[in-house]
Amino acid sequence: MPMPEMVFAEDKASKPHPAPAMQFFGKGDDEKAPAAPARATPPDNDDSMSLPLMVLNDGDEAAPVEPPKEEAPAQPAEEAGTAPAAPEAAPVEEAPVEEEKTPETPEQVGKRLHQMGAALTLRCALGGILALVLLHFGLAAESLVGPLGGLDPVTAPAAFYAADLLFLALALAVGWPVVRDGLKGLRGERPSMETMPAMAACAALLQTAVALLNAQNYQSSSFTLLSGIAALGLFLALLGDRVLLASVQGGFKLAQAGPEHRGAFRAKDKDLIRILSKDMDEKDPWVLLSRPAEWDDAMVEQGFGPRACERRARKTNYILLGAAVLAGLVFCVFGGGLNGGAAALTAVLCMGSPLSSTLIAGFASLRLQQSAAASGAVIPGWAAIEELGGVDTVQADADELFTPDSAMLEDIRIFKGGRIDRAILYSASVLSKCCNTLSGLFRQIIEDRTDILYPVKDLEVHRGLGFSAWCDNNRILIGNRAYMEKEEVPLPDEEYEAKHSKNGELQILYLAVSGSLHAMFVLRYVGGRNAARSLEQLQKENIQLLVSCQDPTLTARHITDAYHLPEGMVVLLDQEQCAALGAATAKDTGSEGCCILCTNGFASLTGGLRAAEQAQNAETTATTVQLVSVWFSVAIAVLLTYAGSVGMLSVAAVLMYQAAWSALSIAVCALKQHS
Repeated sequence: MPMPEMVFAEDKASKPHPAPAMQFFGKGDDEKAPAAPARATPPDNDDSMSLPLMVLNDGDEAAPVEPPKEEAPAQPAEEAGTAPAAPEAAPVEEAPVEEEKTPETPEQVGKRLHQMGAALTLRCALGGILALVLLHFGLAAESLVGPLGGLDPVTAPAAFYAADLLFLALALAVGWPVVRDGLKGLRGERPSMETMPAMAACAALLQTAVALLNAQNYQSSSFTLLSGIAALGLFLALLGDRVLLASVQGGFKLAQAGPEHRGAFRAKDKDLIRILSKDMDEKDPWVLLSRPAEWDDAMVEQGFGPRACERRARKTNYILLGAAVLAGLVFCVFGGGLNGGAAALTAVLCMGSPLSSTLIAGFASLRLQQSAAASGAVIPGWAAIEELGGVDTVQADADELFTPDSAMLEDIRIFKGGRIDRAILYSASVLSKCCNTLSGLFRQIIEDRTDILYPVKDLEVHRGLGFSAWCDNNRILIGNRAYMEKEEVPLPDEEYEAKHSKNGELQILYLAVSGSLHAMFVLRYVGGRNAARSLEQLQKENIQLLVSCQDPTLTARHITDAYHLPEGMVVLLDQEQCAALGAATAKDTGSEGCCILCTNGFASLTGGLRAAEQAQNAETTATTVQLVSVWFSVAIAVLLTYAGSVGMLSVAAVLMYQAAWSALSIAVCALKQHS
């Protein structure tokens, strides 16, 4: 059969080799195409955060209506003394089965998120205005600023306190989601960072009501009015929720940006873990795998899920409340009366409740999504962050570490009876069907003229060994030395191979045609910059790498040398392990157990890991600063209660005290994530 003429381009930057008229091409980094959105399950409404319109499917769950039971017909009087004949069994109507909810489309989820954002933005705007008005009232009560209109606390105290009570009630109505979820956390339901601002707002409402009932006496006393501080806490809690919602919206938009996604999840099947770890020192690793994943609005719900900082704050909430109640009782019993008790209770709660209660979580989440989005990743929520924190092993495919342009041809050796043109065409025909890391090299050699390739039949892949197929009525074997020996193909001695491979530094790929050795390709792999950055991140975190590979020339040593990794970091999976891995990752199970939604392959995976670690460190450190501020406030409150002055704290002093602690916690959060 006459062979078509092949023209080979020349790359001046490449290293020349003895093969005639052939060249190899430089390295490059591949980028995977992003992925397709999927349908979603409506979220559960019970555990939502204090976000308005968080119920994504209002009215979907209607209580099932039971059909009325038919009464048994009365027996005739004359047959009362005799046993009635058994009536024919009437057909029993089955109770109506509640219809399953129709999953919402991504467009519907996006629309609802937009509606939530608009409503929450409006609440923030109204809450901010009311907080400013109430702060002015508090400063006016201390004669630090002039009164508004005719609402003078000296000449018209009843009208002044009535207006203050009205504006504070409006602030509580606007911030009702914060108050509701905060009090739920206090009752022992889902813990929430909104508990402290909710307690402060309720105490301020009580204080203002007491002041209105004793307007003249309260004004003549030295007790202050802290409704402005409480309203400011509600406003900033709403603002934190709005920032958190913005982070969820950003992740949702990124997830919808591409046609394909893969979801990273932690392997929990014991048998799978046992198989994957058989060549590892660690026998119970936390392995992060990836599988096809479509968008599921459960990922939206996870963005509003409970956070570790909220669980940590549960006991602190009770400690702060206990200190406030104690201060109020002390003032009420020992001379302050009802006015003093209400003022002391409110002062302790307003001083102890951080103004940055939810801002830390919001800012940390927003920065998390921005960092993850830079690598094409989406982190669903805090549950995923905690899951990722224990990962010590990551699985990747060799195609993600070496792009089709990473393989470089160093030399070709043709053996007796072989032809170089046929060697290249046979190899290109088979490898283009089964091995991405090598197909790019041979396609470049033939200048992408796929029309000249032979049809391939009966292709078989033997991981770690090579490939077999039928081309041009010849049985083609392509693989390493072990595969050729297994197929009883005569090979040159090992010294000859070691000489050309530079004692194993280069890779050797053999080609056999109809049982006879035809050619030997000498290859070199060059790592890509993107993959190198990702692997460097894994090395810093001491994370091991499991590699599934079809290329028979690649070994753990070659991967380690190409990327200058420590020995033992890379484990190459064998045929049994790859089969178990393929069965576990073949199916799309939605977002169940998904820790990272990847739109850019291995780079997204490692970028998501890095962003999650930074967010966890930042939020943990910043909320620790918050809790320290609460404990410090409790200590100060105890001292001021003993001194008899806790109910007389100035609005300006409490405001500056809270602003200092909040600025410190936010700065710590920003610095941790920036680093």
